[in-house]
Amino acid sequence: MLNTSIFKISFLIILSTSLTSCDTNENQDSSNARIAVSMENNMLAKLTKENTGNFKWLNQPESFELENGILRIKAEKETDFFNNPEDLKKAATAPVLFHEIKGDFVAKALVKPDFSSMWNAAALMVHIDNDNWIKFAFENSDATGPSIVTVVTKNVSDDANGVRLKGQEQVWLKLLRKGNIYSMLWSLDGKGYKMARLCNMPESDSVKIGIEAQSPVGETATHEVAYFGVEKTTVKDSRKGE
Repeated sequence: MLNTSIFKISFLIILSTSLTSCDTNENQDSSNARIAVSMENNMLAKLTKENTGNFKWLNQPESFELENGILRIKAEKETDFFNNPEDLKKAATAPVLFHEIKGDFVAKALVKPDFSSMWNAAALMVHIDNDNWIKFAFENSDATGPSIVTVVTKNVSDDANGVRLKGQEQVWLKLLRKGNIYSMLWSLDGKGYKMARLCNMPESDSVKIGIEAQSPVGETATHEVAYFGVEKTTVKDSRKGE
């Protein structure tokens, strides 16, 4: 999973040039094209239950698989990350496939969540510790349905619903670090990204960056990931993500 050059280090899980979704619209075609480009330019990594390479699990799921180019993570019932500001109860049970990295980076993921229950989500996650973390999700919100949702936790979590994406099955997520500033951006085609949130987090030499899969109130849910990559680089503009 490690692709090293003089100027940058890339950590990648790249899983397919095509998706099994029945969605055949232009967004789907654009996403597939983007994956193909990524596969040409970066080292492929094989992920199995026995070999996760440079990635590790936080709360390893009971089941995950790589089949037909799609990584499927099974989130069990009552799996979540949320430090509730109303009753101060803390949940830190959702599986996270992560890589620990120092300094600045840009992480990207193409996720297709199982929206069978409320608050089900697949997310990019930055984890410093259980009291300091970011969850950038495509989530089935109780307020807005399938939406871009951001949760920033500094001891307690907030919960911010963003753009509504009714009818959309998958989305590209980008989460970047520049010093102690973190920016969250989303895209339908993996090319044109829009910022959802910008925040500051406590200073930390290294952080865990990974994919989080959750099912807080429903039964088990199987979330799909078609691309996950982390590049050690510093962007010029955090708001544009480039």
